[in-house]
Amino acid sequence: MDRLQRVVFSFYREDAQMEAVLEPLRRCRMRRSWGSIRVECADAAHLELVSGLLGHLRLPLAALGLGRQIVLQVPGGRQRSYPMYVPFHSDQLDQLA
Repeated sequence: MDRLQRVVFSFYREDAQMEAVLEPLRRCRMRRSWGSIRVECADAAHLELVSGLLGHLRLPLAALGLGRQIVLQVPGGRQRSYPMYVPFHSDQLDQLA
């Protein structure tokens, strides 16, 4: 398990159910590059599983300010980019005013 995976799993360490939900992440390689967190998935089906976990990935990574976006990749060049910023409830309330 690499350092970024440890960050995510340690954030949810007290929730055994969440560890099971995050299980597809164990098959990924995660690294930081130019303000992005790159998540290398095994194949297209695995990318779809991991994309369902984005909300769980964003929270700990954004809280630590580790990047501006999450990029999911598969061998062969296919990739998807997602912004890292997740507004907190107080930010959302300010936008409504």
